[in-house]
Amino acid sequence: MALDAALIASATLMGLAGIPHCAAMCSAPCALAAGGRPLRLLAGRLVGYTTAGALVAASAGLLARASAGATLLQPAWALLQAGMLLLGLTLLVRGRMPAWLGAVRWRPQPRHAFGTGLAWVVMPCGLLHAALLLAGLSAAPLSGAAAMAGFALASTPGLIIAPLWRARLLRRGDDGAMPALRLAGLALAVGAGWGLAHGVWERIALLC
Repeated sequence: MALDAALIASATLMGLAGIPHCAAMCSAPCALAAGGRPLRLLAGRLVGYTTAGALVAASAGLLARASAGATLLQPAWALLQAGMLLLGLTLLVRGRMPAWLGAVRWRPQPRHAFGTGLAWVVMPCGLLHAALLLAGLSAAPLSGAAAMAGFALASTPGLIIAPLWRARLLRRGDDGAMPALRLAGLALAVGAGWGLAHGVWERIALLC
């Protein structure tokens, strides 16, 4: 029981420490995918993380298979991070959205927000994988679920504060739009750059 309590506390503290990471990497896609229903998406995310925590605590083999599957996605993940880095640098330098991105007319459906939140657990995120590893060390599915619930709730402010701050800046008019986009570009570039550098560093460490 003491070990499970420590694991739950560790996962929760990991979520708190990951707030800047979540704000940089996930707040923008979260706001876009929510379709005006952020609470539904966040509720789905909480349910998805909690369920995953119970599953990995109940089956170490399931976690191993999930980790193997995540390895197959690493090239696609690296390409995605490179694209996000380029987009972030573009926003930072130019202070406006690229023309090709402004031409996109896709509109998320509010009824899909909860399902999108459920699927958030498959995001290729190192911080999320670390939390799942902690949950997998729990002695019972309930403890694993509690660990991931703590992680999800503690990291949620990063998904809420950043979009609200950006929206407040944008409401100031054109004078606020450019700084907001530059800040968003800086956060996106830093997050994607850190992700790429971290992945490269891990590979170098394995070679050494």
